[in-house]
Amino acid sequence: MPKIDINDAKKLAKLSRLEFSDEELEKFVVEFEGILEQVNLINSVNTDSVDLFEKAINAKTELRKDEIKPSFKQEEILKNAPQSEDGTFIVPITVEEGGQ
Repeated sequence: MPKIDINDAKKLAKLSRLEFSDEELEKFVVEFEGILEQVNLINSVNTDSVDLFEKAINAKTELRKDEIKPSFKQEEILKNAPQSEDGTFIVPITVEEGGQ
């Protein structure tokens, strides 16, 4: 199993946009190696005889009956909106252009 070192931890933290002190990085390396050991243990389990899709194929999703039901009138809903136009809500822009 490949080991990770402090440099790997720093790179992973940077990619994850996390900040760690040197002490936290050392603890992170130990904990992350433990996680990798568990993943390797799971990967070592022989699953050749397991049908992965058996339960998914036999599963049934109960759907409710499609029924038309009364709803609120558009004017009634929009009367509570701070701003509306042409039957729709007007909301502030929440996505910045060219975001990083």
